Amino acid sequence: MHNVRLISVNEGVDSEKGEDDFTPFRNIMNEWYAKDMSRKMRSTLKIKNSQGYVIGHPPYGYKYDEIDKKRWTIDEEAADVVHHIFNLRKQGESVNGIAKILKKEKVYIPSVYAIKKGFKKPLAKPPLGEYLWTHVMVRKILSNQSYVGDVINFKTYSKSFKLKKRIENDKENWQIHKDVHNPIIDRELFEMIQKTFKTTKCQKPRHIEKNMFAGFLKCSDCGANLNYKFTHDNPDNHYFSCKNSRAQNGFCKKTHHIRVDVLTNLVKNDIANIVRFATNFEDEFVKIVVDEDYKRIQMTQKKNLEALNKMLARDKELDTLCEKVFEEKILGNLSEERFLKLSQKYEEEQFELKAQIKNMKKVVAEEKKHELNAEGFLKIVRKYSDVEELTLDILQEFIDKIVVHHREEIMGETIQKVEIYCRMIGHIEIPRISKLEKESYIKNFGRKKEEQIA
Repeated sequence: MHNVRLISVNEGVDSEKGEDDFTPFRNIMNEWYAKDMSRKMRSTLKIKNSQGYVIGHPPYGYKYDEIDKKRWTIDEEAADVVHHIFNLRKQGESVNGIAKILKKEKVYIPSVYAIKKGFKKPLAKPPLGEYLWTHVMVRKILSNQSYVGDVINFKTYSKSFKLKKRIENDKENWQIHKDVHNPIIDRELFEMIQKTFKTTKCQKPRHIEKNMFAGFLKCSDCGANLNYKFTHDNPDNHYFSCKNSRAQNGFCKKTHHIRVDVLTNLVKNDIANIVRFATNFEDEFVKIVVDEDYKRIQMTQKKNLEALNKMLARDKELDTLCEKVFEEKILGNLSEERFLKLSQKYEEEQFELKAQIKNMKKVVAEEKKHELNAEGFLKIVRKYSDVEELTLDILQEFIDKIVVHHREEIMGETIQKVEIYCRMIGHIEIPRISKLEKESYIKNFGRKKEEQIA
């Protein structure tokens, strides 16, 4: 019905060359095989659990035992950090406060630590920061019963072999084996810490209103989403501000604060102006889009290529520096301690740089695919004669993203730049034409829609 073509290279099937009568039977046998393997795997995990072995990877603070790979042993370096986290909580520090302390002390987050230690392979998408601890990471460590020496299996399960998603299991279905491996934290301290998360007050669930602009607003400096907020003292003061700035994680030091009422008027007027202009001057609108597309591609590609070339040059420079350090060590000009310090410094920088290069290459390749579609946007415009009130449906139809800059003072005047990117056409500058100017514009530059159609 939809002219879908099925090609299976391994099986030699191509539906365009004729149907293969054996394909349906092969599909059934493949599914039976997957089902059988799933059943055997579940059985193996149950046997492993009955023997007291742990199912899953060791958490931060533990590593696989070199003698018995099915057991965990303490990783002293990470275990010291776990001790530190529990002691800070014992002293009354909040979860967010602990995360900030670890960040200031430049403690590697668990995923980065595992990669640097060789426990895990480098991630396809590197984390935002090596020391960017979050309250989620800290809370996960503080609530992990494995640190008292217990093994907890079957905390999650899969509904079917056809689904990859893991589902949280009820606590009564967990399989707990006590005192299996060496503890990092005393059981008494662990239980005391768990009590700090429990509240005796019956709190009323907070109702958080969601604004229609949520998800559309981006920070001009760090690219993060802007969070929707309002003050309880003044409920009419609804605004957005940078997520990273509020989190104080070091990625953005400016709030990029913008009020909802200001933003609503700005976006509504911009969309109304685009609809009005595109409706009356379709040919001129297409020309503006094409010109803006060309300028955008040229500027973006130039900027990205310059950044990529700088990264590649630094990568080569680091290779040369590593070679020189090694030569100096061989010649006896460098002590062992100095050699290790320098080589580790260069390797860490190169590790981060390679991840950045990989990401930038993707950005450069992806940018070539971003072609603007003026005709597709005009189809949306034709659905609206005028935009009297801004709604979520209109935002979803027209807007791709809104980039908000921080306020700045220019010649004694406070100015805030807001860039509105429309779907299919990006950010373009459309002439603002009043009703009085409309006839003059038609006469000198444009044509009426009826003339265009004719």
